[in-house]
Amino acid sequence: MIKFIVKHPISVFLAVVLHIAILVVFSVKWTEDTEVLKLSTQGEKKHEIKQIKQIEPMKTFTVDASQVQAQLSKLKADQEARKLEQQRLAAKTDKERQRLKELQRKQKLEKAKADKAAKKAEEQKRKAEKERKKTEEAKRLALLEKKKAEAERKKAEKAKQAALDAEKKTKQAKQKAAEAEKQRLAEEKKKKALEKELQDKAKEKKALEKAAAEAKRKKEQQDAAAALQRQLDEEAAEQREAQKRKQLLTLRETYISSIAAKVKDNWRTPARISPDAQCDLKITQSPGGNITSVKVLNCNKEATEQFKKDAEKAVYRAEPLPAPPVKELFERDITFKFKP
Repeated sequence: MIKFIVKHPISVFLAVVLHIAILVVFSVKWTEDTEVLKLSTQGEKKHEIKQIKQIEPMKTFTVDASQVQAQLSKLKADQEARKLEQQRLAAKTDKERQRLKELQRKQKLEKAKADKAAKKAEEQKRKAEKERKKTEEAKRLALLEKKKAEAERKKAEKAKQAALDAEKKTKQAKQKAAEAEKQRLAEEKKKKALEKELQDKAKEKKALEKAAAEAKRKKEQQDAAAALQRQLDEEAAEQREAQKRKQLLTLRETYISSIAAKVKDNWRTPARISPDAQCDLKITQSPGGNITSVKVLNCNKEATEQFKKDAEKAVYRAEPLPAPPVKELFERDITFKFKP
């Protein structure tokens, strides 16, 4: 109601003035004087006729026009002032809205710049992390190569030492053979001397011959025992080598089975594949178990193209591959049968 009055002050004022005028008009006292006329005709009853006197003119209520005009001017001035104030406030509001809109635009731009900078920083961080991992992998591979080279060096030194030991044994054997030959020559010389001395002493000669025969027999027994020991040592070494080969073969089968099991655990496919589908997977890997290539070979008729693709994806998902239980079993190229 107040808002309506403020918005339409002149209309409200005129309505109030009109209502006051109506109230004044109805508050004036009216009087209605009547005059009774009697009329009669022969043989008829007399009739009474009421004659209404003329009504006095209605008294009017006079309103001072100057006061009304003054009030209207004042209301109009107030309305104009309020209108100007509303325009000023509207302009100020619009200006503030524009300022807020510009501030929001700047904030949006700053946020976009900050997001872009954060994204760039995150990308740089990711690249740095990737380079760090690459460097660490290179260091790890270099360390593995260094260890491998050290193992090769130790192996070469061991082989060299074995060769030196063999050479030393050969020299010792030659020395023993020379000493034996020298001893044989000495014995032969001694035998000849004894034979010469025992030409006249048959018994002594026979005794010496028996002693020589016994010494020869003992020597032959010693040689036979040494040969037997060498044969036993060689057989034992061959048995140990065969046992080692058998163990390595068992470990290799276990190693290949662990790789195949991990690949199978990572096999996924959206298609319906026959349980009889089968392919050979040839995997090329690095010493760290990272996969460098995968080839799908020798597939049967049940193996679809989808099965082949999913099998190859399963190999990459299984990266890194399990490490061999011993370094000697590592193979860069590994082939095994794969079934779903």
